[in-house]
Amino acid sequence: MNHRGWLFVMSIAWSGALTFGAAAVERNGDVANHAPTKQATPYYIEFRAARIGTYGHSYVAYGRLNARGEPANHHYTDRHPIGNYALMALGHVLPVPANAKWDPEVLTLPISSSYRHKLTAAQYQNLVKAVKRAEAEKAPTWNALTNNCNHYVASLARAAGLKAPYNLQLSWEFVPTLRELNEGETTGAIARKRAAGSPAAR
Repeated sequence: MNHRGWLFVMSIAWSGALTFGAAAVERNGDVANHAPTKQATPYYIEFRAARIGTYGHSYVAYGRLNARGEPANHHYTDRHPIGNYALMALGHVLPVPANAKWDPEVLTLPISSSYRHKLTAAQYQNLVKAVKRAEAEKAPTWNALTNNCNHYVASLARAAGLKAPYNLQLSWEFVPTLRELNEGETTGAIARKRAAGSPAAR
Protein backbone atom coordinates (compact mmCIF):
# COMPACT_ATOMS: atom_id res chain seq x y z
CA MET A 1 0.00 0.00 0.00
CA ASN A 2 1.51 3.34 -0.96
CA HIS A 3 1.50 6.52 1.13
CA ARG A 4 -1.71 7.83 -0.41
CA GLY A 5 -3.29 4.45 0.24
CA TRP A 6 -2.81 4.47 4.00
CA LEU A 7 -4.17 8.00 4.28
CA PHE A 8 -7.27 6.89 2.39
CA VAL A 9 -7.65 3.75 4.47
CA MET A 10 -7.29 5.54 7.77
CA SER A 11 -9.79 8.21 6.73
CA ILE A 12 -12.61 5.83 5.76
CA ALA A 13 -11.96 2.40 7.19
CA TRP A 14 -10.62 2.60 10.75
CA SER A 15 -12.64 5.10 12.71
CA GLY A 16 -11.97 2.80 15.65
CA ALA A 17 -8.27 3.69 15.66
CA LEU A 18 -7.40 6.21 18.34
CA THR A 19 -4.39 7.46 16.38
CA PHE A 20 -1.85 6.24 13.88
CA GLY A 21 1.85 6.24 14.21
CA ALA A 22 6.25 5.06 12.74
CA ALA A 23 8.88 7.11 13.98
CA ALA A 24 9.75 9.31 11.09
CA VAL A 25 11.53 12.53 10.35
CA GLU A 26 12.44 14.89 7.55
CA ARG A 27 15.48 17.00 8.40
CA ASN A 28 17.35 19.81 6.73
CA GLY A 29 20.13 19.63 9.34
CA ASP A 30 20.62 19.19 13.07
CA VAL A 31 21.78 21.42 15.90
CA ALA A 32 25.41 21.39 14.83
CA ASN A 33 24.50 22.81 11.42
CA HIS A 34 22.44 25.72 12.68
CA ALA A 35 23.85 29.24 12.72
CA PRO A 36 24.55 30.71 16.17
CA THR A 37 21.82 32.85 17.69
CA LYS A 38 21.58 35.10 20.72
CA GLN A 39 18.08 33.94 21.60
CA ALA A 40 17.73 32.06 24.88
CA THR A 41 15.22 29.76 23.18
CA PRO A 42 16.31 29.65 19.52
CA TYR A 43 14.42 26.44 18.65
CA TYR A 44 10.85 25.21 18.72
CA ILE A 45 8.64 22.16 18.82
CA GLU A 46 5.12 22.31 17.41
CA PHE A 47 2.48 19.71 18.17
CA ARG A 48 -0.23 19.31 15.54
CA ALA A 49 -3.48 17.39 15.38
CA ALA A 50 -4.60 16.70 11.83
CA ARG A 51 -8.18 15.94 10.83
CA ILE A 52 -8.54 12.45 9.38
CA GLY A 53 -11.20 9.86 10.08
CA THR A 54 -13.03 10.18 13.38
CA TYR A 55 -10.17 10.67 15.78
CA GLY A 56 -7.42 12.42 13.85
CA HIS A 57 -3.64 12.09 13.83
CA SER A 58 -0.95 13.79 15.93
CA TYR A 59 2.52 14.65 14.68
CA VAL A 60 5.41 16.99 15.46
CA ALA A 61 7.12 19.81 13.59
CA TYR A 62 10.39 21.17 14.96
CA GLY A 63 13.35 23.30 13.98
CA ARG A 64 15.13 26.61 14.38
CA LEU A 65 13.56 30.03 14.98
CA ASN A 66 14.59 33.19 13.16
CA ALA A 67 15.30 36.57 14.79
CA ARG A 68 11.56 37.33 14.85
CA GLY A 69 10.80 34.16 16.75
CA GLU A 70 9.21 32.49 13.71
CA PRO A 71 10.13 29.04 12.36
CA ALA A 72 13.15 29.32 10.06
CA ASN A 73 12.90 25.68 8.99
CA HIS A 74 10.70 22.66 9.56
CA HIS A 75 11.41 19.02 10.30
CA TYR A 76 8.63 16.50 10.86
CA THR A 77 8.13 13.20 12.63
CA ASP A 78 5.21 10.91 13.41
CA ARG A 79 4.17 7.30 13.86
CA HIS A 80 1.52 5.41 11.91
CA PRO A 81 0.84 1.82 10.80
CA ILE A 82 1.70 0.33 7.45
CA GLY A 83 0.28 -2.69 5.70
CA ASN A 84 -3.08 -3.91 4.48
CA TYR A 85 -6.54 -3.72 6.01
CA ALA A 86 -6.09 -6.92 8.02
CA LEU A 87 -2.86 -5.67 9.63
CA MET A 88 -4.46 -2.35 10.54
CA ALA A 89 -7.36 -4.19 12.16
CA LEU A 90 -4.92 -6.42 14.02
CA GLY A 91 -3.19 -3.27 15.28
CA HIS A 92 -6.13 -2.70 17.61
CA VAL A 93 -5.14 -5.85 19.47
CA LEU A 94 -1.47 -6.59 18.75
CA PRO A 95 1.54 -4.50 17.65
CA VAL A 96 1.81 -4.20 13.85
CA PRO A 97 4.57 -2.81 11.62
CA ALA A 98 4.92 0.97 11.54
CA ASN A 99 6.70 3.06 8.95
CA ALA A 100 10.06 4.69 9.64
CA LYS A 101 9.91 7.44 7.05
CA TRP A 102 8.08 10.73 7.16
CA ASP A 103 5.20 10.88 4.70
CA PRO A 104 4.90 14.43 3.24
CA GLU A 105 1.25 13.78 2.38
CA VAL A 106 0.43 14.11 6.08
CA LEU A 107 0.94 17.85 5.56
CA THR A 108 -2.05 17.89 3.19
CA LEU A 109 -4.38 17.01 6.07
CA PRO A 110 -6.25 19.96 7.64
CA ILE A 111 -4.95 20.93 11.10
CA SER A 112 -7.58 21.00 13.83
CA SER A 113 -5.26 22.31 16.56
CA SER A 114 -1.60 23.11 17.14
CA TYR A 115 0.67 24.19 19.95
CA ARG A 116 4.15 25.66 19.48
CA HIS A 117 6.65 25.87 22.32
CA LYS A 118 10.10 27.47 22.27
CA LEU A 119 13.09 25.33 23.23
CA THR A 120 16.58 26.02 24.47
CA ALA A 121 19.52 24.55 22.58
CA ALA A 122 19.84 21.82 25.22
CA GLN A 123 16.15 20.93 25.01
CA TYR A 124 16.34 20.82 21.22
CA GLN A 125 19.38 18.54 21.30
CA ASN A 126 17.45 16.15 23.56
CA LEU A 127 14.52 16.22 21.15
CA VAL A 128 16.71 15.47 18.13
CA LYS A 129 18.37 12.59 20.00
CA ALA A 130 14.95 11.12 20.81
CA VAL A 131 13.90 11.32 17.16
CA LYS A 132 17.14 9.68 16.05
CA ARG A 133 16.64 6.87 18.57
CA ALA A 134 13.14 6.29 17.20
CA GLU A 135 14.49 6.32 13.65
CA ALA A 136 17.09 3.74 14.57
CA GLU A 137 14.47 1.18 15.61
CA LYS A 138 14.92 -1.80 13.32
CA ALA A 139 11.31 -2.94 13.54
CA PRO A 140 9.06 -0.07 14.71
CA THR A 141 5.52 -1.02 15.64
CA TRP A 142 2.13 0.62 16.14
CA ASN A 143 -0.78 -0.33 18.36
CA ALA A 144 -4.00 1.64 18.66
CA LEU A 145 -4.13 1.38 22.44
CA THR A 146 -0.53 1.18 23.64
CA ASN A 147 1.76 2.67 21.00
CA ASN A 148 -0.10 5.11 18.78
CA CYS A 149 0.86 8.53 17.44
CA ASN A 150 -0.09 10.28 20.68
CA HIS A 151 2.21 8.02 22.67
CA TYR A 152 5.03 8.85 20.28
CA VAL A 153 4.37 12.59 20.35
CA ALA A 154 4.15 12.52 24.16
CA SER A 155 7.53 10.80 24.37
CA LEU A 156 9.07 13.58 22.28
CA ALA A 157 7.46 16.24 24.46
CA ARG A 158 9.00 14.68 27.56
CA ALA A 159 12.38 14.34 25.85
CA ALA A 160 12.26 18.10 25.25
CA GLY A 161 11.51 18.72 28.92
CA LEU A 162 7.77 19.34 28.57
CA LYS A 163 4.82 17.76 30.34
CA ALA A 164 2.61 15.32 28.46
CA PRO A 165 -0.52 13.36 29.38
CA TYR A 166 -0.14 9.69 30.23
CA ASN A 167 -3.78 8.76 29.80
CA LEU A 168 -5.23 7.60 26.49
CA GLN A 169 -6.70 10.48 24.49
CA LEU A 170 -7.95 11.23 21.02
CA SER A 171 -5.74 13.41 18.82
CA TRP A 172 -8.21 16.30 18.70
CA GLU A 173 -8.07 16.63 22.50
CA PHE A 174 -4.46 15.53 22.97
CA VAL A 175 -2.81 18.69 21.60
CA PRO A 176 -5.00 21.12 23.62
CA THR A 177 -4.18 19.06 26.70
CA LEU A 178 -0.46 19.48 25.98
CA ARG A 179 -0.98 23.23 25.87
CA GLU A 180 -2.92 23.17 29.12
CA LEU A 181 -0.24 21.16 30.91
CA ASN A 182 2.61 23.42 29.79
CA GLU A 183 0.98 26.84 29.64
CA GLY A 184 -1.43 26.56 32.56
CA GLU A 185 -4.50 27.10 30.42
CA THR A 186 -7.64 26.02 32.25
CA THR A 187 -9.92 23.28 31.03
CA GLY A 188 -12.75 25.80 30.90
CA ALA A 189 -10.77 28.13 28.63
CA ILE A 190 -9.95 25.26 26.28
CA ALA A 191 -13.61 24.22 26.20
CA ARG A 192 -14.64 27.76 25.30
CA LYS A 193 -12.09 27.84 22.46
CA ARG A 194 -13.37 24.54 21.15
CA ALA A 195 -16.94 25.79 21.26
CA ALA A 196 -15.98 29.02 19.49
CA GLY A 197 -14.28 27.08 16.73
CA SER A 198 -17.01 24.50 16.23
CA PRO A 199 -19.34 24.70 13.18
CA ALA A 200 -22.33 25.11 15.48
CA ALA A 201 -20.82 28.28 16.93
CA ARG A 202 -20.41 29.93 13.54
